[in-house]
Amino acid sequence: MSAGRCTRRICEGGAQVRPPRPEPRSAPRWRAGRRPEPHTDIARRLPMTTHQHDQHISAGSAVVNALYDALARGDVSALLAGLDERIEWVVPPGLHYGGTYRGREEVLENVFSRFVTEWRDFTVSPAEIVEAGDRVIALGHYSGTNLATGKPTRTRFVHLWRLRDGVPVHFETVLDTHTMVAAM
Repeated sequence: MSAGRCTRRICEGGAQVRPPRPEPRSAPRWRAGRRPEPHTDIARRLPMTTHQHDQHISAGSAVVNALYDALARGDVSALLAGLDERIEWVVPPGLHYGGTYRGREEVLENVFSRFVTEWRDFTVSPAEIVEAGDRVIALGHYSGTNLATGKPTRTRFVHLWRLRDGVPVHFETVLDTHTMVAAM
């Protein structure tokens, strides 16, 4: 072998060499007489009616917006009345009252009563609400001052609502429990 000659990945001198890169692929070849359809043609074939879709989105979002409005007014009774009797309400286990509560009464006792007994000026502020089929997703912040410590919090949340016939049957809050617990 002569100096500098390489076999496989190692040269005679012991140096490693990268194998040659494969040749780039050529552009796709279309069958004679057939061209790809423009994106607008594909969009026209989608099985969706925009008008019906928009009505569905606004209906679910309107229900959830009304619940947030009732909470902002301090009208917890109106909020609870807007939920299914057997609502499933999920709070993450990182909070001392984390768990899954079933029914309006359990939600009142284990969630909403804590807003008053543990926080001053507790607010739930949704910034964006998005609907996806029978689900509504809200992004926002909790804020308030803990009564025991006097420490404020501003905690980001994602609320996941599932509706059946326009009525919430499931709710889950996903949040940064660390920032909330730090204020407790």
